[in-house]
Amino acid sequence: MKEKILLIGAGQHARVILYNIKEQNKYDVIGILDANLDKAKENKTFEGIPILDIDYNEVDLRKLKIELGISKFFIAFGNMKYRKKVWEMFKQAGWDSVNIIHPNAVISKDAKLGEGILIECGCLITPNPTIGNNVVVNTGSQVNHDNIVEDHVYIASGVILSGGVKIGENTLLDDGVIVTLGKTVGKNSLIGAGAVVTKNIEDNVVVYGNPAKVIRFNMN
Repeated sequence: MKEKILLIGAGQHARVILYNIKEQNKYDVIGILDANLDKAKENKTFEGIPILDIDYNEVDLRKLKIELGISKFFIAFGNMKYRKKVWEMFKQAGWDSVNIIHPNAVISKDAKLGEGILIECGCLITPNPTIGNNVVVNTGSQVNHDNIVEDHVYIASGVILSGGVKIGENTLLDDGVIVTLGKTVGKNSLIGAGAVVTKNIEDNVVVYGNPAKVIRFNMN
């Protein structure tokens, strides 16, 4: 029997999550909560799944867990700053965050995985990496040996993290980024699409280019 879960978010990213859930064939989504209550009132469903008319920012999440009869959830939107806030809110209320992993992802048996992780089709996770909580690894990306990916990191499609790389929490790596061997990318940073990181990157910056250069501070 499949485990029942609740999704948080009913936008484009949720459609990606539902595809991976279907392929994984482990969970049954019983409902969706969305910050936009008008969407719940107008659309009623998303991909055939009911959008519940509940403001999760206002209700007692501990009581909601009992009322719905489930305790597992997954964050189904891409805004990493807001993902962190909502993920921590549900965890503090005693909910369990599941991992959604496409069956065609290749993951080393000794990979250390946190909670609330999405690993999509075609991803490669080689020996001995650590991937933290609430991390997204999009289609075709590589997290190579001895990497450390901290909590709430968003890895877009086609990213390559070479061996011994460290990515700080709350950082976004956009499509096609390459981080070369042994480099560190700081927390709260944005690495622009196609950037090639050949030197360590500090915290709280926006970086573009090949080789990657700091463009400005990240004020988000």
